[in-house]
Amino acid sequence: MLLQRLHHRVLSTRIFKSPLPPLEFPQKTTWQLIQEMDDHFHKPAVVCGVNHTTITFGELVDKVNAIATSLSERGIGKGDVVLTNSVNCIEYPLICQGVDNISTISDTTTALGAILSPAPPLFRGDELAIQMKAANAKLVITHHTVQDAAKDAIAIAPIDKNRQFCIGPSDHFESFDNLLRPKSRVGDYPIPELDLFRDVSHLPFSSGTTGPPKGVKLSFHNMTANALQSGTAEKMGSHALTVLPYYHIYAGMLLNMFLLQGVAQVTLPKFEPEIFLTALEKYKIEKAHIVPPIAAFLAKHPLVDKYDLSATKILISGAAPMGEGLQEEISKRLGCIMKQAYGMTELSPVVNYSLDGDVKTGSSGKLVFNTELRVVCPEKKRDLDVNEVGELWYRGPQAMLGYLNNDEATKSTVTDCGFVKTGDIGYIDEDHHVFIVDRLKELIKYKGHQIAPAELEDVVLSHPSVADVGCIRGYDEKNEEVPKACVVLKEGHQLTEQELMEYTNSRVAPFKKIRQVVFINAIPKSASGKILRRELQAQYK
Repeated sequence: MLLQRLHHRVLSTRIFKSPLPPLEFPQKTTWQLIQEMDDHFHKPAVVCGVNHTTITFGELVDKVNAIATSLSERGIGKGDVVLTNSVNCIEYPLICQGVDNISTISDTTTALGAILSPAPPLFRGDELAIQMKAANAKLVITHHTVQDAAKDAIAIAPIDKNRQFCIGPSDHFESFDNLLRPKSRVGDYPIPELDLFRDVSHLPFSSGTTGPPKGVKLSFHNMTANALQSGTAEKMGSHALTVLPYYHIYAGMLLNMFLLQGVAQVTLPKFEPEIFLTALEKYKIEKAHIVPPIAAFLAKHPLVDKYDLSATKILISGAAPMGEGLQEEISKRLGCIMKQAYGMTELSPVVNYSLDGDVKTGSSGKLVFNTELRVVCPEKKRDLDVNEVGELWYRGPQAMLGYLNNDEATKSTVTDCGFVKTGDIGYIDEDHHVFIVDRLKELIKYKGHQIAPAELEDVVLSHPSVADVGCIRGYDEKNEEVPKACVVLKEGHQLTEQELMEYTNSRVAPFKKIRQVVFINAIPKSASGKILRRELQAQYK
């Protein structure tokens, strides 16, 4: 009987494999690979999109090795956590590479092997302190625009005074520039033994499928593999734009991917329409990674027409699902290809990517190289087949080591055979394209039907008077779930609840009809563009 059960279990497992040929990953860190690119050393590596200051690849190597040496002088070594809440700036890639710094200087291998834990610049001091404590941060690098939060956090979670640095002017913190001037010879510090597959390189924090933020342990190999997986799927032009926040794993991966391709990354501290459009125009950005809110801006805002964006041929959206309507609208307006990718922090993050010449509207693309997928029924926990909707589970070299000091959360997220449960609902079609329906815990259940908020949002957003929308679970007089739309109107526009419902409900199946509408001032979103539905749910349920 036991053998029959095991046999049935093996047969019932349905694993979809990437249709792309497998890659062989070098047993090296991203920084080791970057330093081998001698022919790029005279080319720009990082450009400030505001004042246009440039750092070449050669200068990048010198500065990164100097930072690693200075960190070692401050007592930072293997396994120590360096936390930063900096906004995007040209110093950020230096920090990212300097903390890990496994490199070769004059035929001598050096390895600092510390861990970078990026935090959102928008964190208040008490929020930042929580991450500092959880990560056991030993050194902090902040930015002058957000230094007050770092100061408040350090008051709660103390850090040695000689391990506090600020990029830009500060009366409280030591200047970041001091890290560029080590007292000892560059590269002259102890060399620890590092396991690229087991030692942690990057420690972002994520809520995963549920609960409060947890430290996600990403190895040196995770970071190298995913940058190569994504970079092989997407070849950039001479310049790329990093308007997405570096602290988010999406942009953190792009940082490595751009460096490995020898691409100059133009950094913007945040999304500001005119500066963003100027950068696209000035640097003739051929391909740009964005998020749905930026896509909506490009599709709808009149300011876009004042700029020459003819050089931009492809836009890639990630971090949150994009509806087919918005995808088609932006392609029609700009005459470019709008495609999507998908991932999560626990997967370093990319697992799906839309390839040039193989784009399907609404699809997040195909499985990237060396990646596997299971689609699992949330209720019956059985594997599903092509075009069947279930929870997406992924396995590959980009899968995290686990959560920091949280074995219980790790076991609930990672299966014994290495698949990471995403908490996202979707399906894979017969052409290997993966479609994201929505978050498992955000689905609206109406009379037994499951409704994806993102699908309704796409329909509502197509109304000419709607600027933004978030759909949540409402409740009727019987306390049963009904679809509810939280709507932001365009300035100067008027619309009644009934008018919006009539417009939307004529475009969806009967069970998907919006039953409640509330007009609000703004939709709460994370820095990466995800709608914070939990906040909407708590406020407007």
